[in-house]
Amino acid sequence: MANRAELERLTGLASRFGAFVAERHPLALADALDAFEQVAGGRDLRDEAAIEALRPALGRELAKRLHARPVPDGLAEPTPRTTAATRIEEAHTQILDDCDAFLRRAAIEASLTRDERIEILRGMVLTRATDNQLKAFFTGGEIRYGAAAFQGKGFRSLGQEAIYAAGIRLKRGVQYQGRDGTWTGDVIGPVIRDLGVTLAMRPERDTVKMVLNAQMGKVGAPLDGKDLHIGDFAWGILPPAAPLTTATLTIAGIAMAFWRERSDRVALSFIGEGGSSLGEWHEAINLCAARRLPAIFCVENNQTALSTPVADQSAVRVFADKAAGYGIPGITIDGTDPDQIAAAFTWAAERARAGKGPTLIETVAMRMCGHAHHDDMLYLGKDPAASWDYAPMAEQGYANREAYAYWAARDPIAMYAKRLQDAGLIAADDLDRFKREAEAIVDEQAREVIAAPWPEPSAAGVGVFADEQPQAHVEVLDPAIRLRAGREEPRPVEPAPPFDPKGRTFLEAVMLGIADALRSDPRVFVYGQDVGGNYGNAFLLLRPLLHEFGDRLINSPLAEGAVLGVCVGAALAGQRPIGEIQFNDFVATGFNQLVNNAAKIRYRWGGSVPMVVRMPWGGLRHAGPYHSQNTEAWFYRTAGLKIVVPSTPHDARALMASAVADPDPVLYYEHIALYRDPRVKQALDDAPPKPMPIGRAALRRAGDDLAIVSYGAYVHVGLRVAERLAKDGIEASVLDLRSLVPLDRAAVLALARRCHRMLIVHEDSRTGGIGESVAAIVQEEAFESLDAPIRIVGALDTPVPYSPPLEEFYLASDAQIERAARRLVEY
Repeated sequence: MANRAELERLTGLASRFGAFVAERHPLALADALDAFEQVAGGRDLRDEAAIEALRPALGRELAKRLHARPVPDGLAEPTPRTTAATRIEEAHTQILDDCDAFLRRAAIEASLTRDERIEILRGMVLTRATDNQLKAFFTGGEIRYGAAAFQGKGFRSLGQEAIYAAGIRLKRGVQYQGRDGTWTGDVIGPVIRDLGVTLAMRPERDTVKMVLNAQMGKVGAPLDGKDLHIGDFAWGILPPAAPLTTATLTIAGIAMAFWRERSDRVALSFIGEGGSSLGEWHEAINLCAARRLPAIFCVENNQTALSTPVADQSAVRVFADKAAGYGIPGITIDGTDPDQIAAAFTWAAERARAGKGPTLIETVAMRMCGHAHHDDMLYLGKDPAASWDYAPMAEQGYANREAYAYWAARDPIAMYAKRLQDAGLIAADDLDRFKREAEAIVDEQAREVIAAPWPEPSAAGVGVFADEQPQAHVEVLDPAIRLRAGREEPRPVEPAPPFDPKGRTFLEAVMLGIADALRSDPRVFVYGQDVGGNYGNAFLLLRPLLHEFGDRLINSPLAEGAVLGVCVGAALAGQRPIGEIQFNDFVATGFNQLVNNAAKIRYRWGGSVPMVVRMPWGGLRHAGPYHSQNTEAWFYRTAGLKIVVPSTPHDARALMASAVADPDPVLYYEHIALYRDPRVKQALDDAPPKPMPIGRAALRRAGDDLAIVSYGAYVHVGLRVAERLAKDGIEASVLDLRSLVPLDRAAVLALARRCHRMLIVHEDSRTGGIGESVAAIVQEEAFESLDAPIRIVGALDTPVPYSPPLEEFYLASDAQIERAARRLVEY
């Protein structure tokens, strides 16, 4: 190793290189420093070309030194089927790759131009000026709604402005926006502390206004008052969601789309160290690593998640160490050093574009303000005025005083301005000029936000679905509503292929529907557990498609949140994903991605999420409480999700075409008990059917004495009961809802007015089920047409039991439904 005198004089690049190796590979420090000194010859290399020239030389010299250390003979296998020599060689490769990557980042730093570095400084200044105005809005009361001041809810990036530099060499700006508004650049997924990189993606005045307006909720970008987060997807800025890692999985899906397109675009996820504790973050980084998707994951370690310190979040030494668990590189950098940040993100983007997969970047800084505006008083012990400088802590503050003092001396704006001034890139008075210019921009945009109108109240009922009429409160007992003309007459029985023992099974029909979609649109792909490879779905439903579409039947990790999040992100990026939840019961582990992400995007910011989620469901198979549930009611009341439930092979194929073509997320429930049921086979044409309108029920049988309403497998129960009733002269109509959202209310009400008695039957438990909602609609809107109470028959309010006699008792039987029907007719 270099002698002590040589070590003591390490400066510049050599010192930084040694520090990096001490952080990532401390046991290789001696060999690494010796190799560096050997090839650098004591030179302090500062320009890009010289550093690039050093890379191959350092690699050869360091490899020689590492390989000079023999591996003892006779060592047992460290892990099964891996020799000690192989494992040591893998470790050597990691050291060599990491040291080469350090030099590449150093070369990138050296290549930063004067214009880029000045833009970074200006961007940090604009970030703080915007933050100051956000705080001023909160405390000043300039914006009023009615007689009261409206403060808004907002978050600042104080102390973390250097993240602006992450965007300096991304594909950003007007050159990546097409004339039709299509974005062709990189995409970032910021969170609440990422104003800097948001401004970097679109460094224009309109971005400042968008950020200010997000807090104040006026008409206009970003979200027309429907949410409080920043974002502009037309410029590559994905609006975040309050469950912190929601957008992390969206970014993974966008990266999947970029990978499928074979583009050279990159998707970037930002999260605080607290957010990295959430399972969705793990699912996102794991799936991207497994597929080598073009993604970058940044953990912004700002020392505290609201009030929770790092030690209560994780026992990891540094968050970059987590990268090893995913088989990807991870680095820790100074979150107040813009040059390090610019180099790290540029290098990570280079890797991603080259097909080498994701990188984990940890930036270490400190949040120099409260979690949100209202938290400043608790964090600092007092509520400071907005300022260019950090406020001193008072005794009562909950922030770590020692850490606060350390980071207070590392203001990224002041430090970077000094660095640029020392390098002769700016003059002594330029920083003050930049501040004045930023304040003028922000003040101008703040005036526009203050003058902007509030959203029209009725806009609250607009935007859940692409094809939906505006919603409004309706008083159904108002005569003008109740007695209005134009009520729909009962429909005739819908034509459909007859059941044919030589026809196609329900399972085959679903498969054919997927094949139709794959053949007709190259954007369609299937993503889920065990859907690809040599298997083809847990029920072998996709097995016939493996040969033709193997590259588009993509296995996911065992993670439902990942399946759903990828579908959301890929759909936003222009793909048409079909996600598969192996059993609909398992969707519970991905609940957030459906109810807080897919369902809300159009309403929040107008994004189109054309995705299908296949949900194999239902009992009647003795499969127990985790493979038999009815989850449709979970999502029935979630605005923004469409739900279709085919009951026949013909409808299964046609509704798949409709679901794939729909601009909104569709949950496609396919009943497992119908998959191979020989009683419901139908002959299907070779050619794809026409798409079937979503939201239109089908009358399966006509009769005037009783209306039986159902969906899924229990439609066939209803038909069997109706046939038995007919033998006694009781003619029942059977309505197959087929679509739960949108619900065909007109068909339900028309049938209630025709038959005057209604029996709703379903496999799900009665309490909280679809039947109770349908009954409420009928009793409110067709009460005077009823001659008897609406009867609902469902399963017990228990989990689905496993043993055959228990499941039979749990479910509503044919005999029970027939008895209820006869009692209703007699009423």
